[in-house]
Amino acid sequence: RKEEAKAKVSYDEMVKRHNSRIASLHQDFDVVFRSHNIKKEHYHGGKYNGVNCIRIMEKATVLFTDFCTAIMAKKVPDAEVSNDEVNLKCQQFARLMGLLDVIWSNVRGIDAGLLPTEAQTQQLRRALAEAKQMWTTTMNIKTLQPKWHLTFDGHLLQQVIKYGGLADKSDDTIEFQHQILMKLRDRYRSITSYQKRETCIRRELRRRKSPEIQAH
Repeated sequence: RKEEAKAKVSYDEMVKRHNSRIASLHQDFDVVFRSHNIKKEHYHGGKYNGVNCIRIMEKATVLFTDFCTAIMAKKVPDAEVSNDEVNLKCQQFARLMGLLDVIWSNVRGIDAGLLPTEAQTQQLRRALAEAKQMWTTTMNIKTLQPKWHLTFDGHLLQQVIKYGGLADKSDDTIEFQHQILMKLRDRYRSITSYQKRETCIRRELRRRKSPEIQAH
């Protein structure tokens, strides 16, 4: 019980630090996102799902122009970062998002036929090279994610050349399971002990898979 209480205090402190203040810059960003029909989905854990991520890439130039305006409005007069630096950084992010959109479009669908044309392959090659250079050198963004390695270190390009792109799969089942889990967490939210709450959720999931329950 003592360890659970200590963990609860640490969790509440973490939430308090991450929650945005009223009229904060984070809130201004959310307003910009919502004005372009981009929102964090509750069923997706309060994050942007695939559709919203696509919208962010497609509208990157407009979004980061609005972000730049919001940042400058919140800046204090004696800030170390100048308006030109803020504008440059926002333009870089917009360009990087645009390159990711080009990469995404190339690997998702081929307009000219079953296999990509030489022009499409060269466009993807240039987009990958420029995006990697911006990511690692110009913007110096640190990452150790396997997806980054697969995208920018040649594996994605070879996949497109050899197989014509990436295969699609339906994620409706995964999203449905997310909804079930969110509903169960909401149902058992009154249980103070984290271990007991998770035990109840697992028991309910096993009960739903019972042949007897399914037969009824």
